[in-house]
Amino acid sequence: MGIEPGGWTPAQAEAGEAEQQGARGVLTVPQASALTWLIIVGLAVLVVSGFLLSRHHASAEPSPGGTGSPPPVAATVPAAGATAQIVVDVGGRVRHPGLVTLPAGCRVADAIAAAGGPLRPADLARINLAARVSDGQLLLIGVPGASAETIGGSGDPAPVDLNSATVDQLDALPGVGPVLAQRIVDWRQAHGGFRTIEDLQQVPGIGARKFSDLKALVVV
Repeated sequence: MGIEPGGWTPAQAEAGEAEQQGARGVLTVPQASALTWLIIVGLAVLVVSGFLLSRHHASAEPSPGGTGSPPPVAATVPAAGATAQIVVDVGGRVRHPGLVTLPAGCRVADAIAAAGGPLRPADLARINLAARVSDGQLLLIGVPGASAETIGGSGDPAPVDLNSATVDQLDALPGVGPVLAQRIVDWRQAHGGFRTIEDLQQVPGIGARKFSDLKALVVV
């Protein structure tokens, strides 16, 4: 049997297949290596990121006994540093008689100013404006016989006689203005005088509250 010219064709085909397989092998190896490198690089990135995050959290937490600044603490004002206040009752011939609140250590002049000032400058003629006032003190300004310090001070004021007091003297009583003072005088003349202090409640304009403020300051 003779050898046919194309007898090597199968061998060539096998060589072609081997080359194709080899070519495919050459193509697939780089693809597998790239995937592997991508996985390695990804793992490395995760490891580095985790390390950096752990260092960041560790540096943010204050270490015990460290020299870092302590956490802020709400500031409190000590009670001893607070300015003490007192309440004084200012009555008589002032523009706004009643209770006034003043810093501790104030003078009589400060209390009168807080009550709106005197009705007449002459009402201050016999008052020691430099005297200190105390908590709960009563100041009767311009009241006949009253000192600048009546309660907790140098003494109580001399009471006003309802049967002999003038309009000006009655006007100087706390809460009594010239109109009400004239009514008291008119009632006294119409009824032959006051027999008891309680008769003062019969005067128009003097209710239970005003009588309560006046009863300790008047006599009959």
